[in-house]
Amino acid sequence: MRRVYTDERFPGYEIVNNGSGTFEVYERGQPITTFESWENQDGTVSEPFAARRARDYFDRWARMDLSGEIAAQAEEPAEEVPAPQAEPGELTRTIDDLMAQQRLEQDPQRKAAIQQQIMQLMRREESVAAAVVNHLIAN
Repeated sequence: MRRVYTDERFPGYEIVNNGSGTFEVYERGQPITTFESWENQDGTVSEPFAARRARDYFDRWARMDLSGEIAAQAEEPAEEVPAPQAEPGELTRTIDDLMAQQRLEQDPQRKAAIQQQIMQLMRREESVAAAVVNHLIAN
């Protein structure tokens, strides 16, 4: 059951989900990253859940200047911006807060550093296995 999600704001990009907690992000048919999200304890996700996660991912991209993030990676490293500490369940909120802060930031170097921090946090999203273990330990 291959599910492919697109967004007109990002032509050439697709998010693919095969019913598991792993989502693959493609640019013009080439894999660029993955992220994981879980819904059921057996590691599967429903179609509505997968569609919502894909839409959330595209919405995050829309809130940040993707072309600016690519340009910032090509430049010399920007100053380090301390990331707010977050519990695993609060990672999405932390990312959203940093995106809002980045949008308001006037200093280009600091803005680039915030963008790098956002990308690092997006890559650190909790794996399905870790999320299941954390959920079982908490309960």
